[in-house]
Amino acid sequence: WEGRDGRPIERKARFDDVVEGSRFSMRVVEDTALDPSFWADYRETTALAPEGDATRVTLTQTDRYRGVAFLIFRYFAMRRELAKLQVWARTGTYRRGGWFEHPVSQIGFAVLSAFILWPFFGLNLGGLALAAILTSVVALHELGHMAAFRLTGHRRARMIFIPLLGGIAMGGRPYDSRFEVAFVALMGAGFSAFLVPLLIAASGLAGSEGHHPAAVLLATLAGCTSLFNIANLVPVWKFDGGQVLRQICPGPIALALASFLLLFALLALGWRAGFSPSFLLVAGAVFSVLS
Repeated sequence: WEGRDGRPIERKARFDDVVEGSRFSMRVVEDTALDPSFWADYRETTALAPEGDATRVTLTQTDRYRGVAFLIFRYFAMRRELAKLQVWARTGTYRRGGWFEHPVSQIGFAVLSAFILWPFFGLNLGGLALAAILTSVVALHELGHMAAFRLTGHRRARMIFIPLLGGIAMGGRPYDSRFEVAFVALMGAGFSAFLVPLLIAASGLAGSEGHHPAAVLLATLAGCTSLFNIANLVPVWKFDGGQVLRQICPGPIALALASFLLLFALLALGWRAGFSPSFLLVAGAVFSVLS
């Protein structure tokens, strides 16, 4: 891969259990773009076994998947890799892309996610509107990450939408600096933050003109967008806020101190906003465990 500065992004791999013409295991030991912790649990194994006049190829990947959504993504990514390998073995040509990440498929997954959420909010127009709003909020958040990828020099960026589990935005190459990791993480919430004042203004304008359903819809979209993105900035390692802190803090002690200071600041903001002490206590305990 080529980084933003034009220099190549390099990975060093260690090969174990090597049997010539039969099998090998591989793990990444050094990466000029990603933190070593990203590869700490990753293992890849390739095995060849004769089967009649053919050869069976077995590929295995194991990792700490950091959530169900990433596990599902890895599953479909590996299926795509095997399908492309099969096409290459039969035809000798490499075919780019795949149906799973095609824009039409992703729009279909987003619509499916909205319909799956619909019964949870009531099988009426209000419930459908709320389900569509939540799906749109997730899509806008991931769109912010995609915009950040393009701004930092990625030639391609795409979104993988997984019904009920959210979305994953991906660039065209690995990250090439800590600043890039932090900037991409922040832009998920930052992109949506620019839209919130516009939505609030549009809601007020619609209400003053007598279009009350539209005013409520826009206000709900603004509220859901704000809450979703504030939650993503909580300093928990799975969220965008945790991603940013890991790039700023030099060690685990500084990271822990910064995480809890920001968590206390967010809880204080919630208390000033009128949330009940019991709710804030439970939320703080949950986020502390996740941190």
